[in-house]
Amino acid sequence: MTVPNLRVPRVLAVQSDATAPPARGGAWINQRGVEIEVVHAWQGDPLPDSLAGYDGLMVLGGAMGAEDDHVADWLPQLRRLMREAVEADHPVLGLCLGLQLIAAACGGVVALGQTPEFGLGEIELTAAGRADNLMGHLPDRVRVPQFHRDGVPTPPPGAVVLATSALYPVQAIRMGTRVYAVQGHPEIDSGVLADWGSFEEADILEGSGRSLEHAVDELRAAEDELRDSWQPFFEAWAALVIDHAAVSSE
Repeated sequence: MTVPNLRVPRVLAVQSDATAPPARGGAWINQRGVEIEVVHAWQGDPLPDSLAGYDGLMVLGGAMGAEDDHVADWLPQLRRLMREAVEADHPVLGLCLGLQLIAAACGGVVALGQTPEFGLGEIELTAAGRADNLMGHLPDRVRVPQFHRDGVPTPPPGAVVLATSALYPVQAIRMGTRVYAVQGHPEIDSGVLADWGSFEEADILEGSGRSLEHAVDELRAAEDELRDSWQPFFEAWAALVIDHAAVSSE
């Protein structure tokens, strides 16, 4: 009898900022049996030349813009990896900056929004989002932590908009069948948000009209709700990674 060559599915997570780890979103993926290898790009860790040997790519947030190559010299390589992943329909999960990087890499538009989003915000699924294999796990209206001032007013050609809001109409997209990106930060908890509010650009806080203390308290009170809403989304993306690993092992 032939024994299948089973291996642990692996995700490359690119961390562009000291305060933007995979957080509990990464833990939910890991709980499904997926190994996450974090590249600390902000510390100078090199990105791989390709995604060979990885079954998924997770691109985390960061204070820089999607094309701020002068302050983050790894961004050109990261955009190239993301573009190649999109072309191959390789599993990708972009979070905040990750959405903006996919847009910049694949022909969309990234621009400064009129009003920053900070703290809990509500997004609404589109018809495509409600029918989607991942986003369909969410309520039609769902809250998500936000921390950004850049947005994607024009998604890349071929992208399907899965969620929207009044301030930023592109809140989540899918490209192909395995590439997902979300403008918010469903991966974080109140501790991460507190770090961002303390150390990141003050103009996001000031422009949002919200205090750090109120936003952190509100997120802390909603952590169980957010887990119930978003953990199935992360688990469904992990299932895409597991399927990719199974096919590539055959």
